[in-house]
Amino acid sequence: MGDCKYCGQAAGFLRNKHSECEKKYEEGKSRVVALIPQAIFSSVSLEALHQQLNQVTQRSFISETEKRDLLLQSWEFAVDRCLEDGILNESEEKLLLELKDRFSLSQTDLDRAGAFSKVVKAAVIRDVLNGVLPQRVTIDGNIPINLQKSEQIVWAFPNADYLEDKTRRHYEGGSRGVSIRIMKGMYYRVGAFKGQAVNRTERVHVDKGWVVVTNKHMYFAGSVKSLRIPYSKIVSFQTFSDGIGIMRDAAHAKPQIFVTGDGWFTYNLVTNLAKL
Repeated sequence: MGDCKYCGQAAGFLRNKHSECEKKYEEGKSRVVALIPQAIFSSVSLEALHQQLNQVTQRSFISETEKRDLLLQSWEFAVDRCLEDGILNESEEKLLLELKDRFSLSQTDLDRAGAFSKVVKAAVIRDVLNGVLPQRVTIDGNIPINLQKSEQIVWAFPNADYLEDKTRRHYEGGSRGVSIRIMKGMYYRVGAFKGQAVNRTERVHVDKGWVVVTNKHMYFAGSVKSLRIPYSKIVSFQTFSDGIGIMRDAAHAKPQIFVTGDGWFTYNLVTNLAKL
């Protein structure tokens, strides 16, 4: 006779679970994952939520380890729900942080799939849209850029790639021509030509380093290339899934691309800072 892995009671010959216990367990997991989003979009108090969580886990045979993992999933799900409209309002941010503290969820664990970073980035964008200079980023160590007076770092992307468009020229349709002997030791070459010049634009990797966004400039600091780009000198922006492209106000300007890993955030941050 085997015992049920959920309730611990006899499950029957060659069986290790009761179907009704397994059903309670699966329903309980779904219920826990739904708790935090429901708390954010309803008037449930944190105390009532905590009591409800304990009741669900106890009657659903959910262990403490499993409960913590389900709470992390629930918090991540709540972040996605809050950002469905593209905006994280102040009350949503406040509740998310209160729930984080209430259930002792660490920032590292909450950022395992980038959920905590999503919250911070959304709050930064909200600050900028409201005309407020964000002060939400703390950078450990030194960043190799020389800030100007009253300049403040808003965000920094380490290990970013810097790409440029380069134009290369080659010739197509050329011919070596034909050599005709005129006399001993003397030849006349006819029909030789280089062909038509063709320009080809290639996007090449230039360097890897820091992309730093401040209230005044966009910086790139790499091992072989360093740039300071005032927002006033940027005439257009292009968004990519993993970065941003800019075109500077110069006679022979070509697109410059910065691969930060988050194109939506980079584009919205830089374009709105440029308007401040």
